Amino acid sequence: MSGSRLEREVLPGGTVMNTVHGDEPGPTLALLGGVHGDEDEGVLAVWRILQELETTALRGTVRAVAPANPAAWAARSRTTPYDDGDLARSFPGDRDGQPTETLADGITDRTIQGADLLIDLHSAGLRYSMPLFCGVARDQEDALRAAVAFGAPMIWLHESWPPGRSLTAAMECGVPAIYAECGGGGGVRLDHLDAYVTGVLSVMAQLGMLTESPRVRPSPRWVAGSGDLDAGVRSSYSGLFVVSATAGEVVPEDGEVGRLYGYRGELLEVLRAARSGVVMFLRRQAQVRPGDVLFVMAVRSEGP
Repeated sequence: MSGSRLEREVLPGGTVMNTVHGDEPGPTLALLGGVHGDEDEGVLAVWRILQELETTALRGTVRAVAPANPAAWAARSRTTPYDDGDLARSFPGDRDGQPTETLADGITDRTIQGADLLIDLHSAGLRYSMPLFCGVARDQEDALRAAVAFGAPMIWLHESWPPGRSLTAAMECGVPAIYAECGGGGGVRLDHLDAYVTGVLSVMAQLGMLTESPRVRPSPRWVAGSGDLDAGVRSSYSGLFVVSATAGEVVPEDGEVGRLYGYRGELLEVLRAARSGVVMFLRRQAQVRPGDVLFVMAVRSEGP
């Protein structure tokens, strides 16, 4: 590993952390992929990054966990089969709690705690669609610099993190954090995968962990919003959701995003944007039940 060495450790809850120690001292990067078991992009990106580091001079340490929830990933499920827990809502976890809480506690304690930056690679999963973007808290200067260095075409600014997220645990540990989202639908797009790999490597270069210079990226589009996907527009009916918009599209105020049809073809509701904004999270799977999230919007922003 070009002077680097790799260690593997089984964390509480059963996931494996790969730790790459560089041949020179430097920052520590915490890297997660597959927090949701139906999101393959981040898992594959982490594996590719570890391969890149086999032949790259590294300063500092990379702690990589992918898949973060191995049981959910094996089942292609967003939640843990043992307790139906959502790892992305379970941080910082509980060592003596349910299996998902134990998993979150191990990742918080061994991977996130003491790092200089957390990057959590997500995607839209099987049921949803999202544009390629990087998310960051508006008030974290180090994280903002990392988000720009990541190089995604869009950056989503948040005022705070909702409870239970890995980024919330990082904030409580004093660790700056960013996350990325893309595609979804069960397939992996090569351009999105490459963007994740080069994005993480660019952040590492910006941190001084790699000898190469940070990559020059075009200026991103900036959007703002809560980022809490659980607070999106929900279905009031059982039926079929038919989309009118696409993920990443700018929709005007009162613009149509989708329609809900009953199982006999009757139109139940036309879903419209409450205000002008960008579609950030869009239901891909047509069959819905009451309470299912259909879409989430963000507003356009001038930046931090």
